[in-house]
Amino acid sequence: MRQKIDYGIDLGTTNSAIARMDSGEPVIIKSDETQMDTTPSCVAYNKKKSVYMGGKAKNIIQNEAVTALKNRKTTPPNGYQEFKRTMGTDHQYRSTNMEHAYSSEDLSAEILQKLKSYSSDEAINAAVITVPAMFKQSQLDATQRAAELAGLGYCELLQEPIAASIAYGIKTAQASGYWLVFDFGGGTFDAALMHVEEGIMKVVDTEGDNHLGGKDLDNALIDQLIIPQLQQQCALDDFLDNQEYVALLQAAVKRHAEEAKIALSSKSDWNELLEDLGNDDDGEEIQAEVSISLAQYEAACEPIFQQAIDIVKNVLARKGLSGRDLQSVILVGGPTFSQTLRRMLKEQIGGNIDSSIDPMTAVAKGAALFAATRDIPLVLQKRDSTKAQLSLKYSDTTVEPYVNLGIRIDRNQSSASLPQTFALEIIRGDSAWSSGKVMIEDDAELLELLLNEGKANQFTLKLSAPDGTPIPCEPSSITIINGLKIASATLPYAIGLELYYTDSASEGVLPIKGLEKNTSLPAKGTARLKTMKNIRPGNRQDRIVIPIFEVSSGFEKEVSRAILNNFHSKVIITGDDFPSLLPEGSEVELTLHIDASRRTLVSVYIPAFDESFDFTIESRIEPEIDSEELHKQLREASQSARTLASEGIADAEAQLTILEKAQQQLEHRGQERDTKEQIQQQVKTAFLTLDKFNKQDAWPQAQAGLEEALEELLELQQQTGSREESEQIARHQQDARTIINGQDVNSAKKLTKAIEDTAFQLKMKDIRFWVGFIYYLDEDFDRISWLDKATARQGVQQLKQLLEMNPDIDRLRPAVQAVLQLMQNSSYADLGNKINTNLLRT
Repeated sequence: MRQKIDYGIDLGTTNSAIARMDSGEPVIIKSDETQMDTTPSCVAYNKKKSVYMGGKAKNIIQNEAVTALKNRKTTPPNGYQEFKRTMGTDHQYRSTNMEHAYSSEDLSAEILQKLKSYSSDEAINAAVITVPAMFKQSQLDATQRAAELAGLGYCELLQEPIAASIAYGIKTAQASGYWLVFDFGGGTFDAALMHVEEGIMKVVDTEGDNHLGGKDLDNALIDQLIIPQLQQQCALDDFLDNQEYVALLQAAVKRHAEEAKIALSSKSDWNELLEDLGNDDDGEEIQAEVSISLAQYEAACEPIFQQAIDIVKNVLARKGLSGRDLQSVILVGGPTFSQTLRRMLKEQIGGNIDSSIDPMTAVAKGAALFAATRDIPLVLQKRDSTKAQLSLKYSDTTVEPYVNLGIRIDRNQSSASLPQTFALEIIRGDSAWSSGKVMIEDDAELLELLLNEGKANQFTLKLSAPDGTPIPCEPSSITIINGLKIASATLPYAIGLELYYTDSASEGVLPIKGLEKNTSLPAKGTARLKTMKNIRPGNRQDRIVIPIFEVSSGFEKEVSRAILNNFHSKVIITGDDFPSLLPEGSEVELTLHIDASRRTLVSVYIPAFDESFDFTIESRIEPEIDSEELHKQLREASQSARTLASEGIADAEAQLTILEKAQQQLEHRGQERDTKEQIQQQVKTAFLTLDKFNKQDAWPQAQAGLEEALEELLELQQQTGSREESEQIARHQQDARTIINGQDVNSAKKLTKAIEDTAFQLKMKDIRFWVGFIYYLDEDFDRISWLDKATARQGVQQLKQLLEMNPDIDRLRPAVQAVLQLMQNSSYADLGNKINTNLLRT
């Protein structure tokens, strides 16, 4: 029985792979059907309600797409691929054959079960599954759920670039320098900058895009080259006006795009006769000779590769590095075979472009190596108590040539009859080193093992009685990796809280100390907060709400709008949880613990009660993206970019180009959830970039408005002689000084509104304010829309008579308010455009 996980799974967008440790080496377990290293991440259901995965499912998907196109049948398909792109969302894949809808994790679980089935000699109950470094919390949660659905009792998540770097590091003699893992997969891209010093690996920085990969190359070839050539050779104008038919055609020719992409990775042209696609507008069979040259391929695909290269440039720039500082650029993922990409990398990044490891299997092998260092939880280990149970203590990875192994015989866990003393021999896998027989007394011993340098070393443990009788033991073998100290996973996003920050009088998201981007995991972050209102005991309506966010790149050190970050989770504590009143301004201490798989535990401590509340963050599923709202956001971002571009701001011009392409993409593939996710992220990135410029331009105007409102308030206080609002006005002055020092536009606007409200409260205490209303109601009476004109006219006359009696404000104010109640909402709104009327009617 294995005590280490030993199995690593690369759960990919287009292809997946599984590897395990055998005799100290990570070995790919080939597929049962084709004996291939990788398995297509495809699932299909037939009319007999059978499920197919891998290559068979891929063929079913292709055939179903062609049949649907020929029949102009737009019913939901029964085969699915690239569903990793929608992990963590509520998107459902509806099967007409099964009369059931499946989530992305349901389909991913089918792939995991298929991979597990390749192991014929033992059942797999635990595995390390790799995920993109930039996966959001909702996507990580979905991966964990898929593992559970697939029957894995235990699963650890490992970032794909770290897995690849482990596979690379164990194969190279290079001991130090910067490595860049360039992981361009079927659906995601990650760039990870690693630093290795004498075999000790550290993740320096990561960046990526969860919607950038080989799928985008396929889509570009389909939309820009293949369909236009079909349109040139066949009558398809009316056909292509129907978006549902366009989607059918895109699905039917996807296989050809994949073939072209693979061919042009090494060749100069590709051509093929496309047929058996149904009839065109004239009733003729759709048939066309489609050819793509390398130049055409590059025109369509270079912008996609450039996005990945630009991410790499940003990572290097953040660390003050260039391509010349890189010892190796490690290529991972099928699209990295492309001659175009490799040329672009050499021209723009430089360094040593290293293809010494297989880009298709590096992640799975690295995951298996990592899995060899991770224990299966004891509760899941099905140990054989008839064997001698050993407790071992040693370093799983080391850069030293020797490692100490502590061994203890655990008699309490063994049902076998064991002798008082033992002989132990430890033999290295290559049989070139052995400890010799060592006598163990008092059930414990410490031995020094000699390692082969620069590789994974497997050792066999042979236990025997003093007379030489073999004694079966568990574990009977161990693996120690020499030459590489594996890097810890890091936080790809800073973790922040959305709060009102009194020191800057601003509201937004700011990272938590200890949970900054690139912090090594596991990690702990703390924050001290204060309540904004009284929390009454037993009152469920009184709540402390703490929203938690993954902070978008570029805003790790400043307050940013919540909508521009990734929602992580929310902590809520109500008055039901408190034994007594928690007054406004009470201190709250928040602590977040994040483990190596980015699972999060939250603890909230209330000093006033000396009581803590612990929360396990629940899985979150991202809701459907509203298409109309996405169109609206895209228009707003484009207008903002257009305005700034007209002022000569180059970055705004670049964002406008990206947004215009996003608009085209939305028109071509707006029916796909994945496309909407991708465009939403592009819009968010645009807003993040443009917000910085808007802040710079908007600040002078916001500052002027704030200072003008404050000056008017101070003059009004002097005119009225009121002292009741003096404390409030003093706070406004202090907040204004803080905001002006920080040049916070949003907070300035918010404070300006608060100052205007305070000024309005002062005006309402001045009898001249109410007298002015009487003149307004009398002079504009016929232009006002009334609920009851006769009653209103009588009310105005009574106000004029009251005015002749020289009333005080306490008598005049309710009389005016009573007449205002008779105004129709439209006229009241017109009045509101002239003056703040929030409190006039009450």
